[in-house]
Amino acid sequence: MGKDTGVDSFLQKLKMITPYWVKHNSEHADEHQRWMKDAQELGLTEVANELGVLVDLLKEVNRHIDLINKKIN
Repeated sequence: MGKDTGVDSFLQKLKMITPYWVKHNSEHADEHQRWMKDAQELGLTEVANELGVLVDLLKEVNRHIDLINKKIN
C-alpha cells in the first residue's frame, strides 16, 4: 500500500461523511432557530441573540464543509 492509497481512502471517506455533517448541522440549526424564536417570544432577547449566533455559526460551518467538498471533488 502506497501513500496514494491512504490519501484516496481518506478522500473517499471524507466524501461519504461530509453530506451527513451538513445534514446534521442543518438539523441543529433548525432546532436552535426554533429555540431562538421561543426565546424572543418570551422576551429573552439576549438568549435569543446568542441562539441566533449559534445558527449563524452552524451555517458558516456548513459553508466550509461545502468548500471542502469543492476541493476534493
